[in-house]
Amino acid sequence: MGLALSSSAPAQGGSLRCPATFQVLHNDRIGKLDLPAGPYTITVLNRSRLSCARASDLFRQFLEDWDGRLPRPWRLNVGTATFTRGPGSSTGFSVRRASGPSGGGGGQHPATGRSCPTFFRVLHNDRIGRLKLRAGNYRITLLAVGNLSCGRASRLFARFLEDFDGRLPRPWRLILSTATFQRGSSTVGFRVKPAVGPPPSPSGGGKHPRNGNRCPGTFRVLHRDRIGRLRLPAGPYRITLLSGRGLNCRGASRNFRRFLQGAAGNLPRPWRLNVQTGTFTRGRGSRTGFRVKPVRLVRRRRR
Repeated sequence: MGLALSSSAPAQGGSLRCPATFQVLHNDRIGKLDLPAGPYTITVLNRSRLSCARASDLFRQFLEDWDGRLPRPWRLNVGTATFTRGPGSSTGFSVRRASGPSGGGGGQHPATGRSCPTFFRVLHNDRIGRLKLRAGNYRITLLAVGNLSCGRASRLFARFLEDFDGRLPRPWRLILSTATFQRGSSTVGFRVKPAVGPPPSPSGGGKHPRNGNRCPGTFRVLHRDRIGRLRLPAGPYRITLLSGRGLNCRGASRNFRRFLQGAAGNLPRPWRLNVQTGTFTRGRGSRTGFRVKPVRLVRRRRR
């Protein structure tokens, strides 16, 4: 009887190839693991420790992750496309590109909503609060179909990138782990992730800066200061020109210095300030001007 029990244990706890494939709907990656669009077979390493449904849900979560760093204690072996719950663990699963879809109900990514057909281009390293965004192409994925268009999501992403201190306008909030922008607790919102593969043609998914050009180098504010209601912590700042004519980077830097030296933070006419975006324009509705943004995160003051 002891031998019978011993021989049956491995069968119960052996690997299992899940009957239904998981569909990756667009080129993606998890860390250094490239995952072209298409169906994938999931194989659990130990069926007594992990079910196919749970492995599929974990695969979806890892695909949604912003930076490819798996939540502890999960690890990824890129060479074998295997995810394990810690080094040497038998709890985990592997994925492999399938020749075609099979089964049904094996899961997909994105799970809801849809991926926007064009890429959004961030022209220089930037950040939105604690979310660091390297220069490059980004894919925007809507959280749900019908609640938000791709065009609207692209404009919102550009607006959030222009924001001076990374504090999103209410009721928007940022879920950092998945780079998800969500309107309150609803399903209205979108997720961004560095794009994989060549940009689609035609392009037109948006860009940041939307107009003008970023000036080379940085401008350093030597101590905590303010211009009107715009608080400026000490540190380096990027200056971005707007699209209007009549101002170059040297002139923008001189104006920024002059505004910092002004009494009571009052701008000389006809200059105007948009505090939300840190934008200075030469008159109402003018496209001549510049925008400033701290290179480092602006920390909230404790009240």
